[in-house]
Amino acid sequence: MKRLTQYADEIYRCMRCGACQAVCPVFAVIGQEGSVARGRIRLMREMLEGKLAPSPRLAKYVDLCLGCRLCVANCPPGVNTDRIMVAARHELAGYLPHARVKRLLLRQLLRNPRRFAAAMGVLKLARRARVNGLLPGALKLREDLMPALPAHTFRRGWSQGTAAIPLGDGRRIGFFLSCMGNQVFPQVARAAVRVLERQGLEVIIPDGVVCCGAAHHHSGDWQMAREMAWRNIMVFREAGVEAVITDCASCGSAMREYAGLFAGTDEAEEAAEFAAKVADISVFLVEKVDLLTGDGIPPVTVTYHDACHLIRYQGVKHAPRQLLSSIGGITFREMVEADRCCGGAGTYNLFNYQVSIGVLDRKIKHLKETGADLLATGCPACRMQLEYGIRRHGLDIKVVHPVELLALSLGLNTEPLA
Repeated sequence: MKRLTQYADEIYRCMRCGACQAVCPVFAVIGQEGSVARGRIRLMREMLEGKLAPSPRLAKYVDLCLGCRLCVANCPPGVNTDRIMVAARHELAGYLPHARVKRLLLRQLLRNPRRFAAAMGVLKLARRARVNGLLPGALKLREDLMPALPAHTFRRGWSQGTAAIPLGDGRRIGFFLSCMGNQVFPQVARAAVRVLERQGLEVIIPDGVVCCGAAHHHSGDWQMAREMAWRNIMVFREAGVEAVITDCASCGSAMREYAGLFAGTDEAEEAAEFAAKVADISVFLVEKVDLLTGDGIPPVTVTYHDACHLIRYQGVKHAPRQLLSSIGGITFREMVEADRCCGGAGTYNLFNYQVSIGVLDRKIKHLKETGADLLATGCPACRMQLEYGIRRHGLDIKVVHPVELLALSLGLNTEPLA
């Protein structure tokens, strides 16, 4: 990973033209120069020149960046503001808002699947006993971000023999089970694996995988991101798979950037080989297999939200839409600003709640305009945020992953869409 000083040329390349201001979701909510790319870049320039000292106030402006890359996509000189902000977070780690809480969450919970599972178990018990209703207002708002939790995790349910029978044509692929896929949206992971197996693939879900490290990487904790990345690389190397498929946009983006995490190290070549094997499930199904589709589903109107980690980090726009268009019964309606961030951005909504809600409300406005029954998206963090927005606005719209609809059309999904 590059340090902030290594981005000096890019920082000085900013022309302060304001193209970023026109598209920045955070600036649209806050309206402050420090909350837009050109303002943040100027602050980093001042810090590099010694005119500004590291401080909590400076770190706050850095922390407000969603990392959505809309500014990068619209920047005439091509300044990679998102990468500069990741480097800045690394430099300002001790000054970042809620630094200790973030460190606890990322290092103690997300790095350890058992601890994360235990935390989810505590939340389930608290909700069952209605203790969560006693939380102070600010904490209750954040707890409400989490959707209803399933009775069983993916791993527990899958061990009970729910897998479809693979046809088997000799192709062996790995499925990366994300933290959210296991604990919060197991129905998506089940649909994904069943669909992959129906395509005639042997699907391996190895034990020993850990968090992809996306949150740690973007928060500037590169040491922890590398440790978890290397663990995942080793687990899938031992599995001997030709591809690593994920149904999570954030995980896919993080794993495809593993090579950058190890740049200049002895592990760089193996990290690059692993990263080249990673593919989002929509891309894999559309481009790498002879896609089998079913008889269709009951007529329904569907729209789609582009997760930032799919459309701008991985360049994936058409594959999810092609997947949806392959399913009979779907009337597709494009949403205005479909590629605009929803405000979830991993843990962003936890630590910048009010700003994230301002960004979310704009997305929900455009969602309502489509008149859709279902909103499809390929990112569980976006799904959680969008479901929260739908509940806040009292809408009767369900959020799904495209692969859930494909599984339904193939007769593989017997679970209600939720």
